[in-house]
Amino acid sequence: MANVDAPSGFKPHRHVSGGVIRASDSYKIQSAYGTALFTGDAVILSSGYLARAADNSSSLVGIFAGCKYRASDGSVVFSPHWVASTATLGSEDVTAYVYDDPNITFEVQCDTGTAYVDATHKGTQVDIELDHSGSTTTGLSGMEVDLGDIGTGQFLVLGLIDRPGNAAGANAKLEVKMNSSLVKGD
Repeated sequence: MANVDAPSGFKPHRHVSGGVIRASDSYKIQSAYGTALFTGDAVILSSGYLARAADNSSSLVGIFAGCKYRASDGSVVFSPHWVASTATLGSEDVTAYVYDDPNITFEVQCDTGTAYVDATHKGTQVDIELDHSGSTTTGLSGMEVDLGDIGTGQFLVLGLIDRPGNAAGANAKLEVKMNSSLVKGD
């Protein structure tokens, strides 16, 4: 049976040293930032603020895990995604939660274009794929990894997630680790 095409971005999978998986709250989104961010999106820093990563961005900060801000009416909002161009009270910065520990591994779907083959892809470096939009209903990302673009990349493929219903092939769920990270110093 073929894998279901249901990308949901990068989900924390495990900590390589057995540590606790935690999101950091030391990052900011600029009020009215014009690009939506979804839980599971890879993010970078741009002029000191979080921004959505592109398929060739270097020095990832980590994976977006939601945000907190004061809306223009003064109410405090906790959200799994940042709605593009949202204005905050007094143009205050938004607190963003980010999985930035370079020892966290993530589960992510590979794109439809290239089927995952353990012998070919395990241990390779890949970039993100931006074919799908995030969901404003669930707040989840639509990011995947692009197995058709192996070489120097943002993530290191550790292998196939071992669970029933997940097989090598297109849309397989993979375990990956950030290859370059701002926290790691790359």
